[in-house]
Amino acid sequence: MTVVGVERPTRLFLAECYLHAANPREVAAAMAAVRAAADLCAPPVVLRCCLAVPGDDSYFGVFAADDAEALERVFDRAGVSFERIVEASAVPLDRITGPTGPESARIG
Repeated sequence: MTVVGVERPTRLFLAECYLHAANPREVAAAMAAVRAAADLCAPPVVLRCCLAVPGDDSYFGVFAADDAEALERVFDRAGVSFERIVEASAVPLDRITGPTGPESARIG
């Protein structure tokens, strides 16, 4: 649903969180709580993606928000702890070119 007159946040932030074994179901439950809290907040905070790293007991959420403080408030309201929140940048992978073109940028 698009709300007229509400601007979408344009800055990206990475939230680093720890959870023993980073079980995908538990991570999903934590992110659901964060999303629910974000729905109640202004300015808007939008979850873009989440990656779990079970071997490192961690998971990372990428969020669009106006500032880190807005995202911290959302996590606090959700009752979900985080290690840190840092600003991030999207890297447009479709524009990667190497010395001889896109094929040279291939990994693996």
